[in-house]
Amino acid sequence: MSTRTRSSQYTRHRQRAAARRRRVVLLLVVATALCIVGVALAYPQLKGSETPTAAAPAGDKQAGNAAGDNAANGGGGGGGANSDGAAADAGDGDGNGDGDGAAAAAAAMSANGLPVVTEEWPDWKPTPQAQAAIDLAIANGRPPQFLISSFDGAADIDMYGTWLPLAQELGARFTFFVSGIYLLLPENATAYQPPHKPAGFSNLGGYAELAGSKSAEQNLYDNFRAFDVARMMGNEIGSHYVSHICDESNTWTAEDWVSEQSQWERLMLSPTEVNGLKTPITSVLTKDDFHGGRTPCLMGDKPALYTAMRQLGYEYDASQEGILGQWPTKQQGLWNFSLPSIPRVGSKYATLAMDYNFYFNHGKTDDPARLKTLENWTYRSYMGALNGLYTSNRAPLSIGSHFATWNHGVYNRALERMLRKACTKPEVACVDYITLARWLDQQSPAQLAKWNAGNFKQS
Repeated sequence: MSTRTRSSQYTRHRQRAAARRRRVVLLLVVATALCIVGVALAYPQLKGSETPTAAAPAGDKQAGNAAGDNAANGGGGGGGANSDGAAADAGDGDGNGDGDGAAAAAAAMSANGLPVVTEEWPDWKPTPQAQAAIDLAIANGRPPQFLISSFDGAADIDMYGTWLPLAQELGARFTFFVSGIYLLLPENATAYQPPHKPAGFSNLGGYAELAGSKSAEQNLYDNFRAFDVARMMGNEIGSHYVSHICDESNTWTAEDWVSEQSQWERLMLSPTEVNGLKTPITSVLTKDDFHGGRTPCLMGDKPALYTAMRQLGYEYDASQEGILGQWPTKQQGLWNFSLPSIPRVGSKYATLAMDYNFYFNHGKTDDPARLKTLENWTYRSYMGALNGLYTSNRAPLSIGSHFATWNHGVYNRALERMLRKACTKPEVACVDYITLARWLDQQSPAQLAKWNAGNFKQS
């Protein structure tokens, strides 16, 4: 065989080999692309939309299925028995976003109705829907109508399974005020030292009463899973202090409040150490996530409280009664976000914009017709307050609720109906308290005074 023939054969061999390599590379590229698309479809990312995504559509589960009626002390904050009985994830009890373990934990959480979240978003930044409402109002020469929904005693995974999908659906964000005693196992009760009370004292009873069919320890893991999902979605976790001490807190000093709040922070940030858990709880929560709080029963000497909150680096308080139509102001350097009294449909008297106050005035009932009437009255009261502000000076409206189902959940249903109507209304921004606080910080005092006076083009 001539040298030229061998050279030609070698050339063709190299060409065929190169072609095979190109085909292999092309197949690898296509396979990689398909894998990326598959992963993207299976685990949707938030980037771009800034809206957390869920593995499945939000259900129609009502809050009335979650927590037992609790009429104690004006606040209660008590949830009820959870019914899922799911076992803790032995490998990772937090579900807080750390790779494959987080994905597995998130998938397990979806059984409680919680959205599956793969990325953490700021709690101070409006959702795209809320930001669009703010931008539209400003473009029209008037302030947005802010609506803030908050929940006291917020420690019940089933209740989070009701409210978080709704927040996701509506582009809203909520503030969840957590009672710290729910993060302390009964056998460790004396780890809490309330001001001027015996160690372990609690007006909420004990942690075990919330466990239902589950162990208190399992409930503890579930609570932190719910906190993490709420926080990663951009909702706010705030303080309802530890054990719901009301009247006695009127005599507390600033030092007492520092002690109470510092113990709340320890329960939130160090549950493993406080409770001596064998399987650690590693949460996404940090000290930087805590911006404000609401005292039990709205009690406490406010100058002493505000001195303590400033010392601890907080930005607002939501523990005062206020007047409907008043824009927030700062006291001792903190925003005062009060709960207003609003006209109450079905009565000539106004009442505080909080579910317990409606329940207290309505009284307990099991009559289906009466329950439907109370739901409609509460819904119309909430909407009446919002519409009155919307067409006047646009002062922010705060509505307070609890993780409770007084009168078979009629107040939860009234709030859900109101949010579905209000959060889709033009120029209405459904935000949490820290979002409102940071937005107000960006406005000049002169501008806020102008809005408070209603000096703008009305809608």
